[in-house]
Amino acid sequence: MRSLRRFGYFATALLTFSVLNLHAASSPTKIEFPSLDKSQHYTLSGTLYLPDNTSGPVPAIVMVHGTSGINQVGRLYREPVLNAGIAIFEVDFKTGIFTSPMDRPVVDTFVPMAFAALKELRKNPAIDATRIGIMGFSMGGGITMRTAIEENRKQWIGNEKGFIAHVAFYPVSKPLISKFEHGGITGAPILVLYGTEDSYGEGKGVPELKQMMMKKFKFDMMTVEYPGATHDFNRSGPSFSYTDPAAEGRRAFIKFDPDAATDSVKKVVAFLRQNVAGK
Repeated sequence: MRSLRRFGYFATALLTFSVLNLHAASSPTKIEFPSLDKSQHYTLSGTLYLPDNTSGPVPAIVMVHGTSGINQVGRLYREPVLNAGIAIFEVDFKTGIFTSPMDRPVVDTFVPMAFAALKELRKNPAIDATRIGIMGFSMGGGITMRTAIEENRKQWIGNEKGFIAHVAFYPVSKPLISKFEHGGITGAPILVLYGTEDSYGEGKGVPELKQMMMKKFKFDMMTVEYPGATHDFNRSGPSFSYTDPAAEGRRAFIKFDPDAATDSVKKVVAFLRQNVAGK
């Protein structure tokens, strides 16, 4: 009964928030763009959502989905972020590229796509080209973190500045430790949100990555830990498990945690207001 009541409170809050923000965004626009990696012959696309009632160029984030593709996880944050005056470019890095965890390319494959989205946004007169961040979930969180590696920034956009801030949900942190150690950091603020019971090892991986970043770079990577939460804790619906080569024992488990999901919306919006919108 307690879990049902918690879910009811969460659902009611979301419904109320949606009603209050029916006009938080103007009509979405689909944009197609190529990857910066010329060896990738993919036609990428994204949907641009602009906040209403704004004048002049607005700050923005590139939003990157997980392996399952664009779903309810991204939608949970859409209206709150738009209501904070921040545009969202929600990209599709799955269609025509892979179908499941079993044929998903290595995460590094998507890094030039993310920087291509950044360059595409900078062309848009409605967007403040100097205030663009990135936010991603699971695979998208891994992509988000890799765009904070200085070596990657130099490789794909040269002397241009990278993303102004990074928000990563459960990004599978253990493989990132060596990548940051050898590739350096851009220095842009990073926020990582994760659960201690994550089947991709985030309960240990995120603290280890945070410790390494502080020790090697004197960089304070911000983290939010949710005790007992699993991978994709902000994905509403029934609990389920699935096979993924990246998970511990190749088996991943997902369970919706309404309290963690609700809290993460507040934490993310506050972080983006400060580090992307500059408020």
